[in-house]
Amino acid sequence: MKKQTRSEARDAAFTQVFQMNMHEDDMEVILDELLKARPECEANLGYIRSIIDGVGKHGEEIEELIAKNLKQGWSISRISKVSLSIMKMAIFEMKYMDDVPPKVAINEAVELAKRYGDDDDPNFINGLLGSVYKEIV
Repeated sequence: MKKQTRSEARDAAFTQVFQMNMHEDDMEVILDELLKARPECEANLGYIRSIIDGVGKHGEEIEELIAKNLKQGWSISRISKVSLSIMKMAIFEMKYMDDVPPKVAINEAVELAKRYGDDDDPNFINGLLGSVYKEIV
């Protein structure tokens, strides 16, 4: 089995954060399902778990940062679940993970948005995360 890259692990973490937002499932159930579907995630399970845990633990604070940086007239409820999950993950990485440079977290979020989001999502996410970055560094 080939070694999983950090980007691939981030992709896997995104799918789990998204699922957690949708179902409020138990973390162990979510991770078991992930490993059945993507056994290569085993090597990065610590990283994936720290993202899922961190987004869950700091979710409210992260959502406040997102809300504060939205354009006037926008609210979190208007953001797609995909975009919201991607941004929560990226903000968690920027703010709480010392081994992930903030610009890498932003670039990776934009790549996830290209893969999973709508056409406007990459630019929207890039802009919002850029604003959050200026605020938290």
